[in-house]
Amino acid sequence: MIKREVLMPIELVEEVAQIVHKEDYQILKDAFPDIKTKPPIFLSQEEAEALIDLAVIEKKKARLMYPYYDDEHPKFNEEHELKFDDVQMGIYEKTLYYVESAFQKGSFDHLL
Repeated sequence: MIKREVLMPIELVEEVAQIVHKEDYQILKDAFPDIKTKPPIFLSQEEAEALIDLAVIEKKKARLMYPYYDDEHPKFNEEHELKFDDVQMGIYEKTLYYVESAFQKGSFDHLL
């Protein structure tokens, strides 16, 4: 199995590693062997897809927890917007960017 190095900032690696171990995501435990995992990270295509899935799940969880993030919603809440944006612009967009930088861009579009 061919693995590619995925260059990710240490803060993102640590955040992902904590989620992997909290949620017991077995498919990602080789890449993130403990909660204090440090870069570099090497991923197979299957692990890269699983990491994209993790990012998508985190974004969906944020939508469930902070449903009034959209300023066009009648119940708009600034706190919801800030917390949702932390996930959207944090783990979600950063994970997609770094994984797609190591693999073929667009090869994960079917997971989004």
